[in-house]
Amino acid sequence: MGGSNTHIVGMAGALGPGDRGLSGMGGVMPSAMMVNSTGMMGSMAPSHTLYAGPEGPSGMSSAQAVAAAQAAAVAAAQGVGNPLMSSPSVLSGPLQIAQTPVIPISQHHQQQIIVHQRSRASATPHHHARAAMALQRQQANYLGNSTFDPTHMATGTPVSNYADFLSGRSTTPLGHMNGHSSTPAIIRPPSTRAKSTSIGSANDRRTPGASSYFLNGSTNASASGALTQQNQQQQGVSTAKSGPRWTELDLGGMNLRAISSPLFRYTFLTKLYVNHNQLTSLPVSIAELRNLEELDASGNLISAIPSELGLCCKLKELLLFDNRISDLPFELGTLYQLESLGLEGNPLQDELKGLLQKEGARVLIEYLRDSGTAMAAPPDRQWVSLDKDVKTDSPEVLTVLSYNVLCPKYATPQMYNYCPSWALTWEYRRDTIMSELNAFLPDIICLQEVEACQFDEFFKEKLGELGYEGVFWTKSRARTMSEGERKLVDGCATFYKSAMFKCVASHLLEFQQSALSRKDFRKCDDFFNRFMTKDNIVGFAVLKHCKLPGEPTVFVANAHVHWDPEFTDVKMVQTAMLTEELATLAKKYGGVAPIASTHHGESGSEAHRVQIQLQQQQKQFQKIAAIICGDYNSTPDSGLYEFLSRGRLDKEHEDLERLEPYADYKRNGLRHPFGLKSAYASVGELPLTNHTPTFAGTIDYIWYTTATLVPTGLLGEVDDEWTRQTVGFPNAHIPSDHIPIMAEFKWKPAGNVPNPSGTPGRQSFQYNRK
Repeated sequence: MGGSNTHIVGMAGALGPGDRGLSGMGGVMPSAMMVNSTGMMGSMAPSHTLYAGPEGPSGMSSAQAVAAAQAAAVAAAQGVGNPLMSSPSVLSGPLQIAQTPVIPISQHHQQQIIVHQRSRASATPHHHARAAMALQRQQANYLGNSTFDPTHMATGTPVSNYADFLSGRSTTPLGHMNGHSSTPAIIRPPSTRAKSTSIGSANDRRTPGASSYFLNGSTNASASGALTQQNQQQQGVSTAKSGPRWTELDLGGMNLRAISSPLFRYTFLTKLYVNHNQLTSLPVSIAELRNLEELDASGNLISAIPSELGLCCKLKELLLFDNRISDLPFELGTLYQLESLGLEGNPLQDELKGLLQKEGARVLIEYLRDSGTAMAAPPDRQWVSLDKDVKTDSPEVLTVLSYNVLCPKYATPQMYNYCPSWALTWEYRRDTIMSELNAFLPDIICLQEVEACQFDEFFKEKLGELGYEGVFWTKSRARTMSEGERKLVDGCATFYKSAMFKCVASHLLEFQQSALSRKDFRKCDDFFNRFMTKDNIVGFAVLKHCKLPGEPTVFVANAHVHWDPEFTDVKMVQTAMLTEELATLAKKYGGVAPIASTHHGESGSEAHRVQIQLQQQQKQFQKIAAIICGDYNSTPDSGLYEFLSRGRLDKEHEDLERLEPYADYKRNGLRHPFGLKSAYASVGELPLTNHTPTFAGTIDYIWYTTATLVPTGLLGEVDDEWTRQTVGFPNAHIPSDHIPIMAEFKWKPAGNVPNPSGTPGRQSFQYNRK
């Protein structure tokens, strides 16, 4: 092999009984196309005979295959014969093409024909892998004017020039790059397995799902044993955990009749070539390859595309030339990144064919996206009861909902181009949002990303009909705008049932304006460039509970924290300022007694004095009832979550690395005096509250003061199985990229309200997910 630094470029699957099918993926991978650090090619020995005698899998001798592949590559690149050919009705051989001329009707159609001919030239076994490795060798030996990235040699992934050539982005003929010709070669596996490469061990380190199947749960005991033994013997494979050493798999030209589902455990794959085989279908399991960017299934017998392929939304190139496809599933409309769609040589419906040939792949995908019927609605979200003895109609029970509704100006086709355009309109989404709010009818509603004009013209009116009153706060940018422009600025809105609460105060904290007035914030470049460019806000509503004796006060904070993960320092400072402002309001409206003056002399460190002060404040605010809702753009493992739940964040925390401008925070870390907890913390945070193709996780929360409130119920997650069948939100059933979260609380007897009904205390409860 020329050294131990070998890298897998493409692999051929194990033979099934009676044909060359990929039915043994749970066992030994018999053929692996590899390139080592010097660019030499080699292959692993098979556990079954892959090449019998001198004949290749296509029935040609090695010399014939070499000559045919070389002639096809040159012909496709240089346009030998007529480059504009229609597809043949029957292919009697891998390179026999009917010579029916076709006149392109548009530039898109011409590009289709060119890529189509190049695709036909890739019918030989492992064409893509061999061509990529040959190109690597050429670029390694003859740099010339071409660009060469040495990291490709280290990782074993093909360089981009070949992909550009195949897709038509490059006009340089294959085999003539850098002025040198390239001869495709059929490589026969050696008689002994190369000990320097171990497929099983490589996957054991990088893809737990695949390795557990191969090494522990394989249906082929002998194959599993062989892999285990090889894993013990392997000496030269790096143990780096940065990811798989290969991300591209070439099974082209192998005469495969089926693909076994274990292949789709390789979820790290970005390119998969199964072209020029005998496949009659693509398995629905292909949806597991969510990282796939290129898929070539040309030259098969496929008559239908599985709708699940639409879940592979990272696809940029999908080649399906020379199959039997007459229709396309509407679900392919979610392939919003698709740049190249190859369908020449298929009996495609005239309407679809015309769109593709005249307007291109992008227009066809948008047509499929907007024309299809919506998928089935998700099952109703379940209500998780934490205290089964609670009386939901009792006045001491309080329900709170938080929801980022996605501002209309952010819901653009460019941002959410996987969503049908009709489902992205505000007129459609607002009605769906109102249906959700009407179904839950919580006592307090906290909304984020509410457009100013929509608060006045829609939410205020519609929720008013349901017995709510509300307050609204716009983002800071509205200060500098005209009245017309100000109507399009979004902000936070808090609604409450007027029969239960009365609002005694409404307060807006603008982080920008407040920071400018603080003397402890050093006005340096970082401060102005990082913090002052963010116009996030938090709105406070001070509510009196009219249904309880003494009309206790509850402080409701509604926040929208900055989104960018690169600005964790900004998020932390904004959240710290929120808690400080809440303490100020609690002193003003909560009847909090001032801290008694104590003298500790000059002894003790500053950290000790800060700790004493914090303990005094905690006693001072222990009877305050507060609920903090919002979109915090931070996951449960973040410093923000730790700060709010623990009441402190040490200055050494990685999220506080850039706090130089904020002197007190940098010196002492972050502290707040409220005993806060996330409403979902006792049962585990939801799997997600925000779902897009690039992110799925929990970033929305409802925090409460543990000394005065206790959660008794929660709105459960969106059905996991249904969510897995979606690319992201919004869609026809979910009107925002966020979902609403909701919690039910009961006033604690030890809080600032008596226990008139003598309701039993909270029972233990364990939430078991589906």
